[in-house]
Amino acid sequence: MQDSQRTMCWWSFLQWCQDCATKIPVLALISEATGVDVRVFGGLKKDPLSHTRKWRIPPSPPEADTFRIGKIPTMIALSRDGREIGRIVENPKLAPTLKQEICEIIKSQQ
Repeated sequence: MQDSQRTMCWWSFLQWCQDCATKIPVLALISEATGVDVRVFGGLKKDPLSHTRKWRIPPSPPEADTFRIGKIPTMIALSRDGREIGRIVENPKLAPTLKQEICEIIKSQQ
């Protein structure tokens, strides 16, 4: 399944999030098998002083606001033109495994 026109983005607190750390190898495997570009954004910091914003930007990357990241880990699949084509928040909901759900998202756009 070659589809290098897709970009996968993954936001995570790699410093302490065990779920994030265990899912990164799955993303690497998907990237290798499909040619999908995987980007990892870490370093998100909560904004304890704000009642309207979850993440303090900076130091959190601005993409946390751009893509409305609420929970960690979040994986967002984007089309070549930057349109969101799929989102997995915390755990897969539509397939038994993360790998299967990501593959289904990619297949649905072919």
